[in-house]
Amino acid sequence: MVKKLCKYWGLAVFIFLAGAAGAQDYSGWRLYHAEGDIVLTSSGSRTIYKSGSSEFEGTILRIQDMVQTGSGKAEIQLIPEDPLSVRGTSTVLKLEENTSLLVDNLNGTEPSLELLYGRIRLVEGTSSQVVRIRVGNSVCILRNSDAALEYVTQPGVTQPKLELHCFKGQGGELIPLSQPGAADIASLPVRANETLSLEYHIPFSYVERKPLEQDIVSYWAADSFTAAPLAMPSTELGRVPSRQQSEPETAYVPPPPEGQTNRIKNGTIISGLICIGTGMTLQGISAFGSQDSRFRDTFLYGGYGSVGLGAIFLLGAILYNPR
Repeated sequence: MVKKLCKYWGLAVFIFLAGAAGAQDYSGWRLYHAEGDIVLTSSGSRTIYKSGSSEFEGTILRIQDMVQTGSGKAEIQLIPEDPLSVRGTSTVLKLEENTSLLVDNLNGTEPSLELLYGRIRLVEGTSSQVVRIRVGNSVCILRNSDAALEYVTQPGVTQPKLELHCFKGQGGELIPLSQPGAADIASLPVRANETLSLEYHIPFSYVERKPLEQDIVSYWAADSFTAAPLAMPSTELGRVPSRQQSEPETAYVPPPPEGQTNRIKNGTIISGLICIGTGMTLQGISAFGSQDSRFRDTFLYGGYGSVGLGAIFLLGAILYNPR
């Protein structure tokens, strides 16, 4: 009887500890830093924190809470209910100017957000390995990655363009959601040092994948994170790994054979000597031939022209000396 009682007590304690451990899996985003004016909407109440204010520090964001930045910026960190249970580093996220971010439903241990508009950078820590972010008509799933999401409008276009830049880590995938009149798109994987862009123009969707550009890395590297409350992952960004670029092809034209070169040079010399000889002959006829002034001037000036042409041929023969 005592053994049975101990067995039941042990089972009860195990269930209690398992429930407590499960409760600790729940995580919330904590707003810990801001620059400039930011707006926090929570439980239907809208609060504006002016530049320089510190009243928001430590605010835990719950489901359906929204953070908006105008000319300012904000930083949040994924923190569990029991910070002492954190092992490793905790995920941090940065909101750039003119960004609206909504805390979405939490899917178990996978926190989820919704980027309504703007630019964010997410650096995942070791304590939470997967983060889901809904952007427009797509869901972005990031795993152990350092990535940036941009969902902004382009000049002359009303529909925002989605761009996913993966700097390092395991990467993730972009899953476009079905919409009326549009064809379904398969999951789009993204890896480190890649940029994936997606545009919707119903009934078409345009997807482009390209290597990560250095100016994108420089933009986010220049706007680094501040120190977070809990241990945070490394947010340093280096240069894009050099990719082997195809060198421009240079057409090689081999020089003419030596025999052909000599023939060209000799032909030019002979042509020059013939022209000079012809010119001197014409000038001789002009001097000792006909007494008619009209013919005499014609042969004289014609001789000068022929001698000049021959001199050009000889000069060309001298300069023509290919390898």
